[in-house]
Amino acid sequence: MENVKDLLVEIKEKSELIVDLAYSAIILDSEDLAKEVEKLEKEISELTYKIRIVSMLAANTPDEAEQLAGILQMADSSNNLANAAADIAYLLDLDITARPFLPSLFMKADEKIHVVKVYPNSSIVNRTLGELNIEVESGVRIIAIKRGRNWIYDPEDHVRIKADDLLIIRGTEDGYEFLDRVARGEESWD
Repeated sequence: MENVKDLLVEIKEKSELIVDLAYSAIILDSEDLAKEVEKLEKEISELTYKIRIVSMLAANTPDEAEQLAGILQMADSSNNLANAAADIAYLLDLDITARPFLPSLFMKADEKIHVVKVYPNSSIVNRTLGELNIEVESGVRIIAIKRGRNWIYDPEDHVRIKADDLLIIRGTEDGYEFLDRVARGEESWD
């Protein structure tokens, strides 16, 4: 059986990812991303359930149960966040004419979500995310990578960027513009 700490780390990571994916789904009008949000919502709900079970089994005394109450509150908060993110993604079910206000809301944000296509002549092709350290170097975070029909969500440092990848990023406008130039091969990463 998993321990509470591992479950909390997993639920925290998935909670951060689901918010990014929900906003990305709306901005990019992507049913694929909305489906992933729905899937993540279910996974977070299952993690919340597991945390409850593990916490109940761990509490042997009223004092221990009281100490675990904070963990349960945190898990419930993550579950509520996941539900709210899913509600955001469900906006895609509305007719496009019923949601004209959404793009203007997102355009006012300090950090924006963009899609960057990686061209074969780019200096980032076949390099790992860890090697590039994109978030530190450019101020943007890669939320997901679309590779053909497949998606890589919350990519880890060992993931290599390939030609024709679509990078779903969140960050500053300057960071986006720099990464876009590099991805097009107009500027070198190094």
